[in-house]
Amino acid sequence: MLDEIFVTMRAFVALFQRGGRLPWTILMPLLVMGFSWPLLRVVLPSEREAFMFAFMLAMGLRFVLAADSTIQRLQSQISGRTALIILLLLGPGVLGLLIYFGEPIWCQRFLSLYFLIYACLYLLDVVDGRHAMVRYFLSGEGPKGSEAMMGRVMAIFYLTLVLLNETLIRQTSLSVWLIYFGLLPILSCRVQLALVRTVEAAHANGFGRF
Repeated sequence: MLDEIFVTMRAFVALFQRGGRLPWTILMPLLVMGFSWPLLRVVLPSEREAFMFAFMLAMGLRFVLAADSTIQRLQSQISGRTALIILLLLGPGVLGLLIYFGEPIWCQRFLSLYFLIYACLYLLDVVDGRHAMVRYFLSGEGPKGSEAMMGRVMAIFYLTLVLLNETLIRQTSLSVWLIYFGLLPILSCRVQLALVRTVEAAHANGFGRF
């Protein structure tokens, strides 16, 4: 049994390592935050203020870089005006609230809330059986007929991210958490790709239904 577990883990790591080149939109916020954080710690009087500035800089940059693709996706489902309103509420609106509260813990817990919402949406997707979340966010990935398995896997994935984030909030400093936040899009992209390929392999071996 242990041999089977080790073989499965090695296969998963191999899938993780075979990912293609990451898009620059994922790498850019990390690079900007990595260069700005040491300067902010010197210029600003406290770690808290440096954290808030670096976090908002990274979030704002991610929002700007992802705005076009997000609008295009939303416009395929709703009108252009409604898509723009939703984008403004979920982008500048959320950032404005975090700036208003001005506490690092709100920024950290916002990430947990974000992951929890996605986990709940994937769970609801599995329950109603329509698999809309998988088809919307993972369209073209994974074999046909594996949507139910992929929905369960993604729900577990996002719940794991919630637990990981809450653990880091309690156990690490603001600096360490900020490094995690910067690396998260890269790690998430790689792990998600590995999960999709794992589901492909499981589906091909006849484990597509459970």
